[in-house]
Amino acid sequence: MINVRLMPGPGLLDGRELRRSVREVAGTQDGVQHVYAEVGADGADLVLFVSASTQAAAHAAARRVVTRSLRVESLRGWAIRDSTGD
Repeated sequence: MINVRLMPGPGLLDGRELRRSVREVAGTQDGVQHVYAEVGADGADLVLFVSASTQAAAHAAARRVVTRSLRVESLRGWAIRDSTGD
């Protein structure tokens, strides 16, 4: 389980749209099994459940997927604040 906190961008966004955007850019090689998202006025919290051989590999995959998702038009201007892995 990898937690990623996003700083808000200029556009309005809801959790459903954020989850969809993340899932759309995740490939089978990324190992993303499930995405949970909550969006508030101060940003968004993502939780990605990633299947990987190590925690470090899961964390790297989650960051890659979230970074790719930030290129989606509706997420432009949003940025990763921090991320942690459990």
